[in-house]
Amino acid sequence: MTRPTSPYQMQPPVLSARVETTMDVMIVRNTARRAGGLLGFTPAHQAQLASAAATLAELTLKTNAPHTIHFNGVTNDNKSGLQISTSAAWLAGVASGNVLIALRSKMGELVDEILVEGDKSPMIMMIVWRGGQDASDDSEEFTS
Repeated sequence: MTRPTSPYQMQPPVLSARVETTMDVMIVRNTARRAGGLLGFTPAHQAQLASAAATLAELTLKTNAPHTIHFNGVTNDNKSGLQISTSAAWLAGVASGNVLIALRSKMGELVDEILVEGDKSPMIMMIVWRGGQDASDDSEEFTS
């Protein structure tokens, strides 16, 4: 099993889900929601994270080989977010530009960043940054 990596500073939670069957896609979806909740994402953004993770899980499932999807918090300057990543050995030798175009086409607006790093066993990393609504959840003031 490959360990998660990131171009950003990693922070908890670090969760993983193994994808071997279609039932595992549901587990990946629930794990993404849980990770998003732990990082303070709103329920709407948790659903967005779950959709992105499930889409990646379905893509890995088509390779007919088991894969592990990793979920971890990331920070970059004053931004924090969730990274969803997996090793993609089946993409070895494929131009990363072509992979990025295909992934962006498949993911649409579900994620903020998609990165593909490595040549022999590329790592797909998708990042969703917490937005203004998510950030205000932590500092919401109540008035009576």
